[in-house]
Amino acid sequence: MSLGRYIQAFWGALRMTMRGETIKPAPPPSPLAEWVTEYARRIKTLLEAADQNGLDTTARKQIKLRLDGRQMSLDTVLLSLQFHATEEYTSLLRQGINQNILNTIYATNMNDHYWVITLAALPEMQKPFFQTLIKALETHLDSIPKTDALP
Repeated sequence: MSLGRYIQAFWGALRMTMRGETIKPAPPPSPLAEWVTEYARRIKTLLEAADQNGLDTTARKQIKLRLDGRQMSLDTVLLSLQFHATEEYTSLLRQGINQNILNTIYATNMNDHYWVITLAALPEMQKPFFQTLIKALETHLDSIPKTDALP
């Protein structure tokens, strides 16, 4: 980290301290938090398998698919799914569980699920090991905990 970033972090921390703010802790263990962790693990496994089987970043950037009305590269789709699993869901859970947060998580999950189904149809993803990983990811996305299973 450069000196400038340390200075920026210091001033940010000082401003938060002066306003009496604190950083919210990581979300407590819950079925939904565990589900998010597993989602991150599965998408990481899919990315690693792609890297090891001829679909590295350069190759993934060349493969295009149409999602949500626009052309996207396979790399963008996979990295977006990874971002949702590792950053977005965790950030939402840190804010606490309420209906708005849950609606956002469920809507994003529904979109991710659609993207994963679309990935399964790509010619480049027809190898049996890709299909197995994608099916496992799809099954996992289908198994998101319901609100009544949350603390």
